Amino acid sequence: MKKTLKITGKVLLGILLTLIGLILISAITHNILKSIEKNKYKIGQTITVDGKKMQAYVTGQGDKTIVLLSGLGTASPIIDFMPLADRLSEDYKVVILEGFGYGFSDTTKEARSNENIVNEIRTALKELQIGGPYILMPHSISGIYSLYYAMNYPNEVEAIIGIDESVPNQTKINRDPDMSPALTLLNNLGIIRDITYLLPSTDDGMNQNNYYTKEQLKIKKMATAWNSVNVSVINEFNMVNANAKELYDVKYPYDLPVISFLVDDIEGNDPEWIPLHEELISNTEIQKIEILSGTHYLHWTNADKIADMTKEFITKYIK
Repeated sequence: MKKTLKITGKVLLGILLTLIGLILISAITHNILKSIEKNKYKIGQTITVDGKKMQAYVTGQGDKTIVLLSGLGTASPIIDFMPLADRLSEDYKVVILEGFGYGFSDTTKEARSNENIVNEIRTALKELQIGGPYILMPHSISGIYSLYYAMNYPNEVEAIIGIDESVPNQTKINRDPDMSPALTLLNNLGIIRDITYLLPSTDDGMNQNNYYTKEQLKIKKMATAWNSVNVSVINEFNMVNANAKELYDVKYPYDLPVISFLVDDIEGNDPEWIPLHEELISNTEIQKIEILSGTHYLHWTNADKIADMTKEFITKYIK
């Protein structure tokens, strides 16, 4: 009996040591590859914001500047928005910012509050030497930051063009539980990379209309390994309710042109989604809602339509 227990103990110890070894190999490999990949595939220009590196992509020319702001957890906003930016750049200067924890940018442990994120956006635009006022074009959670920006710095924002953007009062109906900071281990230990590369990938519909090149899809896959559940993204996720609450029951400034491109439902036929956006409207003459078919990432499949309708809106309502 004692001999059996001794053998069993050795086997279990061997399994444990093997698992620890595999995890160490995963972590070391991931961090080496991350550094190599970020340098090799870097897109755009690197600027310094609050002592950290932030990545930006600027394209096009024109009297108006559109600033594209990504949804929560988007692996690489530059890749994500590239087809839409290409189309908009025919008429406007277009800026894509990769906030901390996104794309090729550094992570940060600073609170992901409305105030901090908006200040980082403002600093980034100054570092790029691109003056306002700006047309903010937020996707998803960046709708909250754009609204905060417009309300606190009205002279810097001349319009908001939302892509299925979040609105403050949605958290009155649906509050997400916090994510555990321990989930960062999945990133730091390279486990997200292991899952991403070892298991067959599912089609998320990103390239349904062939907007993206093979190289871009490759970078998105790598960026998913770099950025999923990193410290910045988890902190931002856990600030969603507080950031939204800060803006409960507000409306758009009366003189601010706004158009929201919305899907007819979100998260599986939510009847409150469109009414929640209607609540923000204070001036129906210049604040509009357009319903498009597609998923939450509307720009993956509607880049042409969004670009055309954006041009029409800017021409008509923004002087």
